Amino acid sequence: MKQLYFLHIPKTAGKYISKNIKDSLDKSNLKYFISTETPNDKNFLDKTYISMHAGTYPIDQIPGLNVATIIRNPIEARLSYFNFVYDRFLYNRKEYQELDSIYKKLKFYLFEDTNMEIHNNFQSRFICNPADEKSFSVVNFYLKDGVEMMKPFYKEGKAFDWFVKNSNTSKEKVFENLKRFEIVNTLDNIDLFEKNISKWFIDNYKVQIFFDKNKKINESFTDYGMDKKINTKDLIEMLTESDKNRIIENNSIDQEAYNFAKSLEVKLND
Repeated sequence: MKQLYFLHIPKTAGKYISKNIKDSLDKSNLKYFISTETPNDKNFLDKTYISMHAGTYPIDQIPGLNVATIIRNPIEARLSYFNFVYDRFLYNRKEYQELDSIYKKLKFYLFEDTNMEIHNNFQSRFICNPADEKSFSVVNFYLKDGVEMMKPFYKEGKAFDWFVKNSNTSKEKVFENLKRFEIVNTLDNIDLFEKNISKWFIDNYKVQIFFDKNKKINESFTDYGMDKKINTKDLIEMLTESDKNRIIENNSIDQEAYNFAKSLEVKLND
């Protein structure tokens, strides 16, 4: 059985992708497992389409698994992640409450908050590392291990990392994995990604996948005081060139991954 794993890196339009695939597969007899929450379970092992924030974990579990992923411009990715976490827990922290503008809060998150440093190169971390095995044991997660596993995020204010490890992260490992993945595109070129996904399902199952741009979901924004809802584009406009260069420097492996994905797209279009 041919299986496709969408290695869903956070903040890369993954919910939009899987929502459209799910709606199409619901009209077929193909089974799928889609999750953006933790803990996961192992119901994905016999599914045609799999989508999780699980890094390389499914790849290690299923021999011959086909893999697709989307990589985002690292500046956009980091700012989108800020919007994702700010309204969930950062706004409650004293360090952020003492700052009097969203720009200052953003800069603190990006450059000074040591609890959030693991968000640097987070896309490469997902490409290179598996999620912790403990996060796939639903019973243990809720009854035993989960209490300890969630403690850093909710009790100590550390960055939520989806339980994906970081020890294997390197530029070399990123390139090695991207070369063997079946579908690699950038978010800039999401139309090409959709075509590649559709082709995979046609080639392997004669099933047509339809993508509807109106089904966009989970756009990140910060609702800051009386200001309008601040999205990723608004945050980018706040940055100086020095800020942008510093983000790229701190996310150099993600920048390499992004550039490599763009080079693959160029070759495909030649």
